[in-house]
Amino acid sequence: MTDTKYYQNQLKTDMGNHALNEAMSCILLFDKKQQDYGSKNIASFEERDMNMLGVAIRLNDKVQRMMNLLQKRIKTKGEPNNESIKDNARDIANYGLILSLLEQELWK
Repeated sequence: MTDTKYYQNQLKTDMGNHALNEAMSCILLFDKKQQDYGSKNIASFEERDMNMLGVAIRLNDKVQRMMNLLQKRIKTKGEPNNESIKDNARDIANYGLILSLLEQELWK
C-alpha cells in the first residue's frame, strides 16, 4: 500500500496539491459508498464489458446532470438547491475510477 505522503512529496505545484486533496476526498466518498453498496451494484453482469457499459451509462447520466446544474446556475446566478456541483463532480471522478478498476479487472 502506498502512503499519500509519498505522492504529496512528488508534487511541485499548488494545483497538484489541491488536486491530490480533492482526489482524496473522492476516494473517501468512494470508500463510504463501497461500504454501503458493495461491488455487486456495479458488477452485476458476468462480462466485464457489460459492467463497463453500465458504468458508462451512469457516468453519462452524471455528466448530463452536471450540464443541467451548470445551465441553471448560469441562468439564475444561483446555486442548485438539492444537489451540489462539487458532489456531482466527485461522483463523475469516482465513476472514472470504477471504469479503470473494471478495465484492469480489479473490481471485485
